[in-house]
Amino acid sequence: MTRIVMTAMPAAGHVNPSAPLVRELVRRGIDVIFYVTEEFRAVVEQLGATFRAYPDGTISSNVIADAIAHGGSAKVVQRLLEATRTLLPVLESELREAPPDAIMFDSNALWGRMLATSLRRPAISLMTTILVDASAFRSLTVRERLAVVRETATSLPGLLGARRRLLRSAGRDLLPSSPVFPTRGDLTIFPIPAWIQSPDHRCDASSHFVGASIDTELRSEEIDEPLERLFGDEVPLVVVSLGTLHRGGEDFFRSCIDAFAALPANVLLVVGRAMDPADFESASSNIVVRAVVPLLAALRQAAVFVTHGGMNSVLEGLHFGVPMVVIPQQVEQFLIGQAVADRGAGLVLRHHLSGQKIGTRELRATVEALLDDSSYTASARTLAATLHEGGGAMEAADQIERLLGEPAAM
Repeated sequence: MTRIVMTAMPAAGHVNPSAPLVRELVRRGIDVIFYVTEEFRAVVEQLGATFRAYPDGTISSNVIADAIAHGGSAKVVQRLLEATRTLLPVLESELREAPPDAIMFDSNALWGRMLATSLRRPAISLMTTILVDASAFRSLTVRERLAVVRETATSLPGLLGARRRLLRSAGRDLLPSSPVFPTRGDLTIFPIPAWIQSPDHRCDASSHFVGASIDTELRSEEIDEPLERLFGDEVPLVVVSLGTLHRGGEDFFRSCIDAFAALPANVLLVVGRAMDPADFESASSNIVVRAVVPLLAALRQAAVFVTHGGMNSVLEGLHFGVPMVVIPQQVEQFLIGQAVADRGAGLVLRHHLSGQKIGTRELRATVEALLDDSSYTASARTLAATLHEGGGAMEAADQIERLLGEPAAM
């Protein structure tokens, strides 16, 4: 039996897009061993894959969220380099005696790419977002560029130190050629639509855009009561979520409460585990606050989605034809949001890129614009029809079987 090891990035926005492909590989009789944290055991086991946990203290969604909150992208890279230094020898010792037929890895899971090189196995990268090159900074304002430079400069010494330590322990031969992140493979699968990626020289013959990867069969976390009991159907629903990793901060969510208190809509405000919904108990009757929700179920009912612009969140919103207000927290999310806005399916509020607060009046007016103008919804539904044009999980699995020299399933 063909055996593939998957090394994941322990975050919902990275694990969930891998689900349809893993499910399809298992359906074809391929044994998938899925390395991730205990947090995602239930998801992995639903797919029929074999769950294996990363050792405690190496990498987790909490580690990533903390790095984002205290240093941004550069600090995240530092944590990934540190995790690679620990995880690589652990995985090598577990797999060297009986190596799998291939190593598949999230494009941020550097340890997976280095493991494939070490074991001399085909490397399959799952690129769950767009590639961003230096030209992206030309689209930023001066204030936004300065914010990026300040954030990077603060984290740079720790990042460079982590890289030196990894090179000393693993050797330069195992490290992919620059840029290290995101990490590509012998085969690089993009579970995103091709139109959302700007032209990039790294998109070569080994790159395959298979379209959005959304598994509606996955059981997700439940909230206290079914969504249909939270609100009636008389008015539209606005869903607000800045994702599982980005901590939007109490100020932002309180701004939402002030902005939407008199909005002719119901509002589901998802504040994340870092906050206690009880802190917002003074919210107006049209606003419900939860730490987490089954987002797909919420978006199925939504009229507008206020999001940070993470790739997984944006594609899930478009899947249900929901126009969005994108409030990016980093450059990649800004580019994703702009691609959606350029196609008429949303608007971008870029204040957080430079550390500015969004005024409540502007926040409300932006959401009202999407509620009042049906062209945004029409454009979102048009984009929804494009999401699966690349063949989806079946095409991705076909590409993997071709790489391994096996006949693609019909």
